[in-house]
Amino acid sequence: MKVLTKIFISISLIISIQCVAQKRPNIIYIVVDDMSPFPMDKEEKGETRTFGFCGEQHVLTPFIDQLAEEGIVYKNAYVSSSVCSPSRYTALTGRYAGRCTGPQFMRLHPEGRMTRVENNTELEDGRLNVAKILQSNGYKTGFVGKSHIVEHNKLNRKKYSENGFEEYEKTDDIKDPEVTKAMAHNHKKWTEMIKQRGFDYANAVYGGNLLELHSKSANVHNIEWTTSAALEFISESSDQQEPFFLYYATTVPHGPEPWRKVKDKYQFGLDADPNVTGEGYIEKDYSFMPERGDIKNEVFADEKLRKDQAWIRWFDRSVEAIVTKLKEEGQYENTLIVITSDHGAYNYGKTTLYETGVKIPLMMHWPKGIPSESTFNGLVQNIDFAPTFLDLAGVKVKKDMEMDGNSLTPSFKNPSAKIHDYLFFELGFARGILAENWKYIAVRYPNNIKAKIAKGETFKGFKNEVIPEPFYTRNQHLGHHASSHNPLYFVKDQLFNLENDPKETKNLFIENPAKAKELRLILREALLSFDDRPFDELTKKDFFQ
Repeated sequence: MKVLTKIFISISLIISIQCVAQKRPNIIYIVVDDMSPFPMDKEEKGETRTFGFCGEQHVLTPFIDQLAEEGIVYKNAYVSSSVCSPSRYTALTGRYAGRCTGPQFMRLHPEGRMTRVENNTELEDGRLNVAKILQSNGYKTGFVGKSHIVEHNKLNRKKYSENGFEEYEKTDDIKDPEVTKAMAHNHKKWTEMIKQRGFDYANAVYGGNLLELHSKSANVHNIEWTTSAALEFISESSDQQEPFFLYYATTVPHGPEPWRKVKDKYQFGLDADPNVTGEGYIEKDYSFMPERGDIKNEVFADEKLRKDQAWIRWFDRSVEAIVTKLKEEGQYENTLIVITSDHGAYNYGKTTLYETGVKIPLMMHWPKGIPSESTFNGLVQNIDFAPTFLDLAGVKVKKDMEMDGNSLTPSFKNPSAKIHDYLFFELGFARGILAENWKYIAVRYPNNIKAKIAKGETFKGFKNEVIPEPFYTRNQHLGHHASSHNPLYFVKDQLFNLENDPKETKNLFIENPAKAKELRLILREALLSFDDRPFDELTKKDFFQ
């Protein structure tokens, strides 16, 4: 009898665990590369567009817009750093990028020195991130698409062989079987490194940007290739009882711009060869999506749409394929789908703390947990994604997880919920605070650079031009464009009233000393939460207004 009782209890426990697992939602976090949430006039050129749910009238994203309409749209969503790696780091850890302890970051910024946050942050091998935590709590975890957050040093072409990668010339034909063999080998190495960071599955991975494949013919986007891996992960995960978490980082619309024409073709996007992938030249069945020509024709047939933005319908079809697969596998109703961007890029806001760099599109869709036609106007940030995912997974955020964000779940059903009193931003030599429509940006330099400036020394810009102070970031190209298109870029103290001046053109720092003092004190409080990381007078013990 005792044996039967034990068997009954064991079976009951298994059933109970399975029921709990089934109640916890699957999570699919989809991030595009370089997109602001601002709609534009039809004739505006030289920029990528945003989604229809953000108010853009000249693109075709009906499927994503439908998900947004049936879910929640965040009107004031931000990232803490407006460049790729630190933003992705923060989204996957819940930590500000300035707290990174990766070897490259610490080499550049030993303890006791000011950090210069940019594309130098990476997921640490021995530190928690949301995938590791979910994995240890019964989730199957997957990674698809662009990385740029794991072992940047191995992207260095001069040490490729030393790091175990196979080499080929940049001009080699990708159709050459030997080139494909080498690329497949390198792709496998990247997937192995990513799996070490808490992912059970990794496929259709790019170690960095497309250019870093070091292949002229491979320097094209392939949405079908990444989508096929996402579908594979969903199918494999649906066969098991545990819920799943998928990080899907598409390469569009980061350069090479899929909307740019060369010789009358969108050769980096819809007119590229679909057999060109990040693991070589591979012929695959992509019938889960429409033909690329059909996508172009659909967009070109509508005069109100921008033809060069057909790429965004291409991505929209990717999301549709993912949702179709979820429905086929019976996973749709209990899957949270998040669609957002790693940072903004409008008007060269990338690598600045202006709205054009730090504000992002954001929507969430979860039939079982988010009411339709919801909007949220409160401040939210990418530091909140990891705590939100853990909250939904029933995992309590503990001190050793070192998270700066808050769960967004209260916003799902309460439009008045308070997530943050203020947001903190960090990028290169700049730090910022946003509180109640007021933004303060401080630009400061470490002592060695301050000494050079005091002596009247100058610095070299992107094209060897003379600049009075260095760019925020080490990347001269990004710094050049950011400073050229944002006139206040180098100003030491900047204060903006976003309600009256959403484009941040009028600096009120001198004009409104009371508000300046208020936000400077908030910034000081945020900065002091970083151990042994000075930021000029704002972190000194004798700081006073």
